[in-house]
Amino acid sequence: MAQKILIIDSSSMIAMRLKVLLELIGCEVELVHYSMFDQSSNIDAYDMLAFSQGTPTNLVASLVKQATRQSFLLLAPKAESGELLDAFGKLNELVPDATIIYPFFSNKEITSFIEELLEIGPDHIFKLPTILLVDHVSERLEMLKSSLVGAHIEVYTATNHDEALNIAKLRMIDILISDFSLKEGLGLDIFTSLKQIQPHSRCLLLTSRPAQVSMIEAIRQGVEDVLIKPLDDNVLLQAVHKLWQTELLKRHNAELVERLQDTVDVLIEKDSLLQVIFKNTPDPILLFERKGKIVEANDACLKLFNLPFKKLIAHSLFHFLDDDSVKAIKDKISTLNSNRQFSCDLHLVNKDGSKIPLVGSFNEIDHHGEIALAVIFKNVTHLKQKEDLLLEAKDLLEEQVRARTSQLEHAKNIAEAANLSKSEFLANMSHELRTPMHSILSFSRFGIGKLQDDDFSKDKLLKYLTRIESSGQRLLSLLNNLLDLSKLDVGKFPFNPRACDLTTIVKTSIDDVSGIAIEKDIKIAFKSDNPPVIAQCDEEQINQVLRNVLSNALKFSEEHSTIEVALETDSGCANIEVIDSGIGIPEDELETVFQKFVQSSKTNSGAGGTGLGLTLCREFVSLHQGTIKACNNELGGATISIQVPLEINLDEYLADEQLVKNGS
Repeated sequence: MAQKILIIDSSSMIAMRLKVLLELIGCEVELVHYSMFDQSSNIDAYDMLAFSQGTPTNLVASLVKQATRQSFLLLAPKAESGELLDAFGKLNELVPDATIIYPFFSNKEITSFIEELLEIGPDHIFKLPTILLVDHVSERLEMLKSSLVGAHIEVYTATNHDEALNIAKLRMIDILISDFSLKEGLGLDIFTSLKQIQPHSRCLLLTSRPAQVSMIEAIRQGVEDVLIKPLDDNVLLQAVHKLWQTELLKRHNAELVERLQDTVDVLIEKDSLLQVIFKNTPDPILLFERKGKIVEANDACLKLFNLPFKKLIAHSLFHFLDDDSVKAIKDKISTLNSNRQFSCDLHLVNKDGSKIPLVGSFNEIDHHGEIALAVIFKNVTHLKQKEDLLLEAKDLLEEQVRARTSQLEHAKNIAEAANLSKSEFLANMSHELRTPMHSILSFSRFGIGKLQDDDFSKDKLLKYLTRIESSGQRLLSLLNNLLDLSKLDVGKFPFNPRACDLTTIVKTSIDDVSGIAIEKDIKIAFKSDNPPVIAQCDEEQINQVLRNVLSNALKFSEEHSTIEVALETDSGCANIEVIDSGIGIPEDELETVFQKFVQSSKTNSGAGGTGLGLTLCREFVSLHQGTIKACNNELGGATISIQVPLEINLDEYLADEQLVKNGS
């Protein structure tokens, strides 16, 4: 479903440019001058609101107050006058979280901002044209290409007739944009040759001298429009957008015509099939008029009445039934409800006077413009015998339904829990990403302000840069966790096991988090009974697992406490334990804390984080064919136990990797 955008404008060029770019990526855009805007409009119908400079602040304030979920864009002024900038500054104060689009931004920059705000990911599908640009002036060619590529359009370039045709032989070209007069030949000649290879292609011509272009000849050859140079990004994108929308409608109409023909063919085929089914179905089917005259009957019906077709249609249906059956049918016909169907019990009278019990299902139909009825007969002689079996089957089915319902309720609870975990993860991730980003922007602005005020205090600038670096490192760590998890999910995370000393890896991990330990005055005590411990492992992955576990232990431990790290070997496996005296983990969450997006209920409200750290740990340990689990210890804190084999079964790893590839 296309996302809806409202742009409130004050007659600015950047607003029209933004509208074209939004439409090119599949959005529904409404561009309204602020003087024409109806303030009673439903703001919740839009996914994003954009305000250009010059929009009255009282209108912006009113709309921002009404908005509940929308993101915002502000379109900055091009002029550098203090008056315009002051007015825009007041606008920015009303919407401090808005993304600002400046006139000097390229199309690609603007599109990237929009996609991020609207959360349009790589799975977003919108059909854009493939364009071939032809111009013998390379600088002009690159300028046109940059304008189109910035709008996410696939572009190929050529400088002459031969280059253009070579590209067309290898690529599908939707639109040719060519200079009318080239160094060698005309753009019309290239379009004529292109149409012979790809008849569906469309064409736009560029010229600085309109008088030189024969519009009649250009239109005769299929040229859609002639644009006058020089032209800006807006004019070019609007022309491409208009042409492509027309082409998409044309292709859609062609598809509809083809589908209509296919539908007609299918209907003819189905009609023939229905005739065959009607004739050969094992259930007796009969068509008759309201007064009982028989119109049509299938083979099973002829067998039921034991008459050939010509003799059967010579009689009324009522001739073959007993009086009670005839009366029941006539009463039902006279009181047909809006459903135009009914059922009743019947008795067919044989020549010897015996009766065959039937159930007739009647439907009123239109037979060549006349009202008729179709009836399907069912012989119910053995119905009583089957009724007992049905009751038994009913009891069994009810038991199966109850069991299945219980399974579905369990699955529903699991799905709801996963959805809740995901929602909490998104809320935490939003907070975790915004906090360092706000810090980076704030201290960057402080630094810029100091430089503009000629305040070159080294201590202050060092403080700002240190804060920026710290926030950047935090942001990078969050993104790295997300990228690692994404790679693991698709089975593309690099895994390079080799013989390593686990004692050295543990010490390195402790050194990596020693800065945090020193800040909180927490002692990390490491003991190993049998150094060195050589294991076949990916050193970087095991180091990351230990860093994550130690970081969690440090985060939730009190100051001046001790964290114990133990390394032992047993039966061809290495056992690593990280023991803290922190706040512990609720017993019913010892397993769920390793799931994606899940945090302990004791930590997810105050300590921050995304719930990915332990998930990555479990995935990395699983790659090593090992296990990781959590338990509470007698100190009141948590103990994380990691067990990995000293020798990895590479055949098993390669088999798992092949399964992932086949599944993808």
